[in-house]
Amino acid sequence: MTKLKVGLIGAGNMGRPMALRMLERGLDLTVYDRNAHKRAGLQAEGAGVATTPRELADVCHVIVVSMPSQQASVQVALGSDGLVHGTACRVCIETSTLGSATIQEIADGLRPRGIGLIDGPVSGGPYGARDGTLTAIISGADSDVELARPVLDAIAANVFYLGPKPGLSQVAKIINNHISAAGRLATFEGLAMGVKAGIDLKTLNDLLNVSTARNHTTSHKVPAAILTETYKLNNALTVCLKDAALLLEEAARCGAAVWTAPRILEFYREAAAAGYRNEDSMKVFLYVQSESAEGGAKLSGEWPE
Repeated sequence: MTKLKVGLIGAGNMGRPMALRMLERGLDLTVYDRNAHKRAGLQAEGAGVATTPRELADVCHVIVVSMPSQQASVQVALGSDGLVHGTACRVCIETSTLGSATIQEIADGLRPRGIGLIDGPVSGGPYGARDGTLTAIISGADSDVELARPVLDAIAANVFYLGPKPGLSQVAKIINNHISAAGRLATFEGLAMGVKAGIDLKTLNDLLNVSTARNHTTSHKVPAAILTETYKLNNALTVCLKDAALLLEEAARCGAAVWTAPRILEFYREAAAAGYRNEDSMKVFLYVQSESAEGGAKLSGEWPE
């Protein structure tokens, strides 16, 4: 093969910083996004552009996909103008969180065209994508991983290989998101309770960060989004709703017992109904505070005596 040509589909909150990182690492990159303004922005940074996923797959050997929904990922991969119809693509790296069933659908659709799928969801957010410090959780054929290795090394500082079967990485990423969500919700509840009691918000969070309650929300998200009162980290509540629902689907699929997961999804649905569906997930802290202002504990179900 001549010099590896890399494609990227989806120049959004994660796709754009990954693209900039790959350009800095000297990869030959072409991008597609249905938004012409986003394509032009990366073209100005040195990327080539394509006007359809198929056009991208006619020139690129390895294509990274970063999409906001299951439907969008299936469409760009298998649709009438999808990358499945391209002549050059050999490996697709799906970095989105989609669930194992959707990953299997995409893998089954690509395989007859000789295109391998690396199930490769990433963790670390836009800042990690920009700095190349993401964690990539990958599963797929060894030969596909070998071809895609320069791309994975460019975008991720940590790469965990879970095996040859696509779908395993989705389960691991959804578990990660679930545990993170549990910490985030517990943090919101605790901070809102502290403020209600009269404790300074920053002082309480500083205390948590040198105590056993420290987690990613207390150490990174609260200082960046709540103490600054911006309530923005580029992760909408709609994404949280998707991930929480996926956790329950995967738990049912493998017969795993879960206790906190249903309550987290219930809370997200309550917040969405209260007007936060399209807001940044960090703004949901204001919803927790507003409920605290109403007075009284919000308990789920009846507690046995």
